[in-house]
Amino acid sequence: MIGERFTREARQAVHDAVVEAERLDAPGIGPEHLALALLDAPVLAEFDLSRDEVVDAFAAARRKGGLSDADAEALRGLGIDVDQIVASVERAHGEGALSAAPKRKRRFFGNHLPFTADAKKTLERSLFEARDLGHNTLRQEHVLLALLAQRGLVAEVFGARGVSYTELRKRVANPPR
Repeated sequence: MIGERFTREARQAVHDAVVEAERLDAPGIGPEHLALALLDAPVLAEFDLSRDEVVDAFAAARRKGGLSDADAEALRGLGIDVDQIVASVERAHGEGALSAAPKRKRRFFGNHLPFTADAKKTLERSLFEARDLGHNTLRQEHVLLALLAQRGLVAEVFGARGVSYTELRKRVANPPR
């Protein structure tokens, strides 16, 4: 079981991801919620990430229906201007129309949020990262490595702020003494 190997801090980060998703009224817990929960992780301290900048970048992607800048650029290469489409939809349906999350369904045994497939994949990948580094426990930095190893919004947002998989992996593999 993956959860058995989690340190207290890593478990707290997963709990904080749930809180982030609930705060944003998301239909599920996704990689961006894990990333927000891990912004204060010690391994990220030297990168001097601004919580506000990261939150704004995720909000901008939600405004575009979850598309990252790379996705928008790829569509632009096909002659599709995402910003123009977003503006048109917002004129017709109101600001933030594409970022509106679907309503959560009530559950019989509480109203817990499910983890998205990508978030589950991240948690599974974090176990691989820990094992690959020869670590017996799964720590916050392994979850961060898993987030950065996947292509997508989190890797793009963090990468734009100087946090790459390669650099973070070096720091985790060779922590300062």
